[in-house]
Amino acid sequence: MKYFNIKFLFISLFIIHGLKISANVFEGYTLFTNGNSQGATTYLINNNYEIINSWEHSLGVMGITYLFPDSTLLVPLQVENPFMTSLGPEGGWFQKLDWYGNVKWEYYYYHQNFQPHHDIEPLPNGNFLVIGWERKTEEETLNIGRIQTSGEFWPLKIVEIDPIGQDSGQVVWEWKIWDHLIQDADSTLPNFGPISDHPDLINVNLGNMPQDHHDWLHTNSIDYNEMYDQIVFSSRRLDEFFVIDHSTTTDQAAGDSGGISGKGGNILYRWGNPQNYGRGTENDRMLNAQHGVNWVPINYPGGNNILIFNNNPSGTSDGNSIVIELVPPMEENGQYFISPGSAFGPSEYYWSFGGDSSFFSNIQSGAFRLPNGNTIVTVTEENYLFEVDSDLQIVWEYFLDTDQNLTGVTARAKKYEPNYFHFHVGDINYNYEIELFDLLLMVEIINDNYIFLGNADLNQDGTIDEEDINLLIDQILQF
Repeated sequence: MKYFNIKFLFISLFIIHGLKISANVFEGYTLFTNGNSQGATTYLINNNYEIINSWEHSLGVMGITYLFPDSTLLVPLQVENPFMTSLGPEGGWFQKLDWYGNVKWEYYYYHQNFQPHHDIEPLPNGNFLVIGWERKTEEETLNIGRIQTSGEFWPLKIVEIDPIGQDSGQVVWEWKIWDHLIQDADSTLPNFGPISDHPDLINVNLGNMPQDHHDWLHTNSIDYNEMYDQIVFSSRRLDEFFVIDHSTTTDQAAGDSGGISGKGGNILYRWGNPQNYGRGTENDRMLNAQHGVNWVPINYPGGNNILIFNNNPSGTSDGNSIVIELVPPMEENGQYFISPGSAFGPSEYYWSFGGDSSFFSNIQSGAFRLPNGNTIVTVTEENYLFEVDSDLQIVWEYFLDTDQNLTGVTARAKKYEPNYFHFHVGDINYNYEIELFDLLLMVEIINDNYIFLGNADLNQDGTIDEEDINLLIDQILQF
C-alpha cells in the first residue's frame, strides 16, 4: 500500500477518534442499511461520511440491522416466498455476520401461521424479539367479536428467539394480542365488556380492513426496556403505541396476572389515540401513522422517556413530520398512572423537532437519542439522515441521494460511540485484526508526532515508542 494511502487513512482515523466536526455533533459511527427487496447493503460511516465497514445482503433487510460491541451484525432478512404478504416487508431469515461479512449464525423462522415483518429487537441475554402476523380464519375472527372482516385476520404476535449453535434457534417466549382483546358488540361472547373500562385491552373492532389486506395493526417497530423488563411496540393503523410486561412466562403472557406488573400480558400503557379505548375524541389524538418507537437509554439525557417519529401529524399524506419525546406517567415500581375515566398522559410533548414542513416521510423513519443529548433522525422518504441537538440545531446531515450507490430505502439509522466497540490494543486501524498495516500506522504516529492514540500504546505507559513497536511485531508474528 502506498505511503500516501497509509497517511490518509490514519488522518481519517485521527479525525474520528480525536476531533469533532462541530462543537455539538456527537463523535461516533452511523449504521444504516440501504436497499430494496432484491438486496441491500449495511454501512458503518464516520462523521465525514467515510465508510468504516460495509456488509452485503443477498435479499432485502426487514427493518434495520443491529451492531454489537464485538462487531457482530444481527440482520433480519426478507424471504423470497413468504406465507403471508401485505404491506411488508416480510421476513423470517435471521443472520449474524462477523466484521468481514461471514455468516456466524443463521436461522429461518416463519411458517404457514406466522410471518415476521418490519422489526426485531435484540435483548441483553443474547436473544431477540420478533414481531409478526399470526394467521386467524374468518370464523375465528367472528367468534372473538370482530364485526367487519375481509376473510382472514392477521393480529400481532411477538416471539423471543434464542439463537443456538450456527444454524438453529428456539422460541422461548411469546405474546399474542389475540389473548387481550375486548368487544362490546356481542354479549354472548366471553370477551364482551365496556371498552372504556378496559384500557388494558384492545378493542377488536378498531380499524377498517381493506378487502385485499389482512394486516390488522400494521405493527412497525419494537423496543425493549431492560430496567423494567418491558416491551413497547407501535401500530400505524391504530395511531398508538403499547407497552407490555416481558417478565411473564408464556402462560402468564396469555392471561391477566403474573409478571413484575402482576397484570400478565395485558396492556400496561398506551399512548397516541385515547379514543381507541373510549376515553377521548379525534381532538385528543396525538399520533398519526407513527414509526420507530423506542425508549431513551437510562444513562442518556431524557433516560426512560419515549421517542417516536410521528409521520403524518396533520392527518394528511404530505406536508410535515415531527419527532416527539414524551415522559410516560411511570411510577417508581414500573407501573403507569391513569386516573379513573381519563386517558393515559401526557397531554403534551416534553420535546419535539419538526412539524413545520422541515421534513416529511409517509413511510418508515425514526429517531434515536445519543449519549450527549443529540438525536439522530431518519427521514426515509426523503433519503435524509440528520442529527439535531437539544437546542433544535441540526449539527450533522447526510443526503443519501447524493451518493449514486444509495438508490434504495433506509428505514432507520443508529449511531454508536467509538468506545462502544471492543477493539484489542494494537488494532490501530480498528478492523479487528492485528496486522502489518497497524505497524505502519504506529511508525506514522511516532515519526510525525501525531496526537496520542491509546490503541497504539501496547504497554500502556502513556507514550508510543520503540517498545510499543517491538510488542506489536511480536503480536503480528503470533498470527
